[in-house]
Amino acid sequence: MRRKMEHLREEREQIRQLRNNLESRLKVILPDDIGAALMDGVVLCHLANHIRPRSVASIHVPSPAVPKLSMAKCRRNVENFLDACKKLGVSQVIVICLTT
Repeated sequence: MRRKMEHLREEREQIRQLRNNLESRLKVILPDDIGAALMDGVVLCHLANHIRPRSVASIHVPSPAVPKLSMAKCRRNVENFLDACKKLGVSQVIVICLTT
């Protein structure tokens, strides 16, 4: 029980650090549910472009008329992010972990 609590504390701290890092680098405010914020791939694609401009050529983003992306567009964003990771030299092992 104690190990599990310690693990949860560490996980919360890592998520807090991730949030702070993304918000400061991309100059955005992420919603409370960071998982949902990353799920559509928009923030991830912007992060890749922040690291290397134009590494993701096309990013599907929500619009006022269509505020929620289709699953196909979300999937394409995430695929574009993973492709950019490979181009940036991110280890194949890490890319595989990101996809599972």
